[in-house]
Amino acid sequence: MSQINLNRENIAINLTQKVAEATGIEKYSQSSKMKLLIDLLSDEITNLAQVYNSTVDSIYSDTALGPDLDVKGAEYGVYRKIRNSIYIDRADSMMRIRPKDSSQIFGDTILESITIPRGEIIDVGSSFYIVTSEEVNIIRADTSVMISGTIISSTDGGFNVNAGDTYEMTPRNRFIDNINTLLIEFLKPVAIDGGEETDDDFRERVLLARDGNNIATIAAIESVIISTPQLNGYSLLENKRGSGSLDVGIVTTELQRKSNDPNIDSTIRSIRSELRSIAPLGTNILIFRPEKLNLQIKFSTEQTTVSDNNIIDSILEAFKLAYRYSSMNNLFSTELEKFLSTILPEVSVVITNLDLYDEAIDAIISSSSNMVMAGTGYYMFLEEGDISREEDA
Repeated sequence: MSQINLNRENIAINLTQKVAEATGIEKYSQSSKMKLLIDLLSDEITNLAQVYNSTVDSIYSDTALGPDLDVKGAEYGVYRKIRNSIYIDRADSMMRIRPKDSSQIFGDTILESITIPRGEIIDVGSSFYIVTSEEVNIIRADTSVMISGTIISSTDGGFNVNAGDTYEMTPRNRFIDNINTLLIEFLKPVAIDGGEETDDDFRERVLLARDGNNIATIAAIESVIISTPQLNGYSLLENKRGSGSLDVGIVTTELQRKSNDPNIDSTIRSIRSELRSIAPLGTNILIFRPEKLNLQIKFSTEQTTVSDNNIIDSILEAFKLAYRYSSMNNLFSTELEKFLSTILPEVSVVITNLDLYDEAIDAIISSSSNMVMAGTGYYMFLEEGDISREEDA
């Protein structure tokens, strides 16, 4: 639909000509009723054209404004952000941890060095909190340490921090009690207005979602997840729990290797913090650690020159190469055999059976000689004791 381009003065001139042609009245005073009538009609036509143009604008993402643009964004699963956080890099020397007494070193107030993990939430008893984006090492011999992290409003509103402002660190259970002898100090001012994303910035994301089927937003989310250190695999599901929901499952290298990772909660917090800055406003984000399913493998071989223990070790290595937790979350015996032939080329090994065993219900939930698949709520875990040679018939 095209807009109507009208000029109020041109409308009045045209109306005057039409009236003159229809009535034969070509001259009248500026105060006459005829002139008043033409002015009223010109104003009304101009107003109607403006209403029509505004309506047309509201229909299209390219021209919609305010609430109309919000409606267009919702059609493509994109929502206006609130500016309630800011990322600070330690290289910018903006905030640091130091003893309360600036003349002291850390060793004067803490008994041993402290490591604050990546993704830890630091409460400062104010209208904002800090989520660390890198590990912070508080060494007893140092006087201060710079921090990288995201400062997030506790209320989705704005906040202001002045250069020189200090905040006490709230003790956490994982830290020693005397961490409250330390301060967060800001060396430069920080300000967040808490306002909504502008129409121009929001429109850019709406148009990307419209033209790319939301590929741009998903690509940005995946980029954050993939960049997480020590990540072995992930799954990403949209709208599983209803419109606007985003479920992210993560498996770290440590979890895949040992079936336990004491730092996975910190990793989850770090990812959640970063996703908040790029995911559409209103997105319900759930980041979770999937449950373990024990993979049980049977194999056969006619070779006798290589011991079963060597074959089992090779199968473990092949599994590391063949399997990654993902949204598909499957494993093919042919993939295992392909990597086995590279690791152990002198032996022909056939994977005869794959089982997925759930300890929680004490049952095998998937069994096949070709392929096993698990839901995104689970990851496959393999250990030496679950690999065995097929007994001869």
